[in-house]
Amino acid sequence: MLCQFSFGNYKAFKNEAVLDFIAEPIKEHKKSLIIDSIDNEKFIPIISIYGPNGGGKSTVLEALNFLRLYILQTIILVKLQDDNDKYGPLIANFSKESSRERYHKFEPECKNQPTHFDIMFRADGTQFKYQLSLLQNKIMEENLYSQTVGEESISLIFERSEKECILGEAVDDIAVERVSNTMPLISHIAINYDVELIDKAIHWFLNIDSINYDDPKKEHYIRIPKSNSEKQKMFEMLCAMDIQIKDIRIEKDLDGNIKNIYMKHLLENGKIYEIPFSEESSGTRKLFSFLANCISCLDKGSLIIADELDAKLHPKLLQFIIELFTNPDSNKKGAQLLITSHDIATMTPKVFRRDEIWLCARNPLGASKLYSLISFRKENGLQPRNDEVYGKRYLAGYYGADPYIQNVLDWSIENEP
Repeated sequence: MLCQFSFGNYKAFKNEAVLDFIAEPIKEHKKSLIIDSIDNEKFIPIISIYGPNGGGKSTVLEALNFLRLYILQTIILVKLQDDNDKYGPLIANFSKESSRERYHKFEPECKNQPTHFDIMFRADGTQFKYQLSLLQNKIMEENLYSQTVGEESISLIFERSEKECILGEAVDDIAVERVSNTMPLISHIAINYDVELIDKAIHWFLNIDSINYDDPKKEHYIRIPKSNSEKQKMFEMLCAMDIQIKDIRIEKDLDGNIKNIYMKHLLENGKIYEIPFSEESSGTRKLFSFLANCISCLDKGSLIIADELDAKLHPKLLQFIIELFTNPDSNKKGAQLLITSHDIATMTPKVFRRDEIWLCARNPLGASKLYSLISFRKENGLQPRNDEVYGKRYLAGYYGADPYIQNVLDWSIENEP
């Protein structure tokens, strides 16, 4: 599970931003918390980020996905090289995407300062801490540490800088002399060696499911569970949301290629009628595909990142998805959901804990700031109460990330070093 993630000098964020899934010691929704059975550490299952358009919400998700892809890209590209004729264009696009510089461009000096990432996560009883610092697409620093959950001692796996590389016991026989300064060492080890700790960390990153619904093409994608039990579970979820789709039919041509996909709807008179998937509402298409991702994530206990998840979804449907993660009966393996949202109908104490609501907005100088509702302090120094109408007060500008730009807080003094 994801514990904490921080980054800085990345696009809208000049200063360090910290996203924290470790639960605060507050009383609301205690039963929804993910509790590690080894050390009883408590984690929240969901974070929903709110804020004005252009405030930096999507950048938070993008930063995490950038780190993930930076680690995995070489591993994936090596696998694809075996069939260059088939995957050549994908390799070219992948390489081009990974070469872009992402520093904060509102201040010229940021170009000569590193973009840095720091992530802490747990996988199979081990807690990892990974740090990466990049400057002009070159790795300035890369560190990886591990800790057995429940124990105090922290083990060095490796520490890497421009001048030297210190290897821990788990990787002390690794050859690092010729590793490029654009190649993550964690990726190099995963490709060339069989190291259990490294494989465990890479597997965690591979299991992250990142979905960007800002891309209109995503609405036409469909992901269908492979097993009959997973299909049945998805249709049961749709039924619970009063969407009476009972089955699907896939039409193929003589070569086995998919020609069309039909949704089978159940009428009140008991009859079944079919509608092509392309003719379903955009909200139904989106929901149908996302539920398949949810089922997979809940089954593995992994993380889903979904930008603009609320777009074209009724608030009750969005709340249903949220409750899949906050209900311990459906989330038995500690799955987590990280989303951006504009939906204030679900921004209530009934749905969220205060440490699950995060806010993001830019100051007048163009730099974004990220903070949780529980960490926000009013003018009188008090925290927001757990009985406030969060959505209404958010729209009124009480929490500092008001979507009306003229009411965004002035952080010019607060952000000074």
